[in-house]
Amino acid sequence: MIKNASEDDAQVNYRQHIGGGCYVSVTTGFKCVDFRQFYMPYGETEIKPTRKGVALRLAEWDQMKKVMDLVDSAHPSLAKATPCYLGGDHQN
Repeated sequence: MIKNASEDDAQVNYRQHIGGGCYVSVTTGFKCVDFRQFYMPYGETEIKPTRKGVALRLAEWDQMKKVMDLVDSAHPSLAKATPCYLGGDHQN
């Protein structure tokens, strides 16, 4: 989905919260999938990106999806893991 929209030069402005202060985004003009930490500046109402993150080119994104499938099939327990921020005790 993400790759096709970017390759067709369609207008794309997608951002999805993936936990904590982290988001994944795809934006027209940048042919990549960006995983980045965001923060809310004091006194403002719109989140801003930090320098903490990684941007994968579309070919790297395709390779990452293949690797994720391999990891999921080799270690099914990882696919069922619950992120710490969804647990009752976030510190542990």
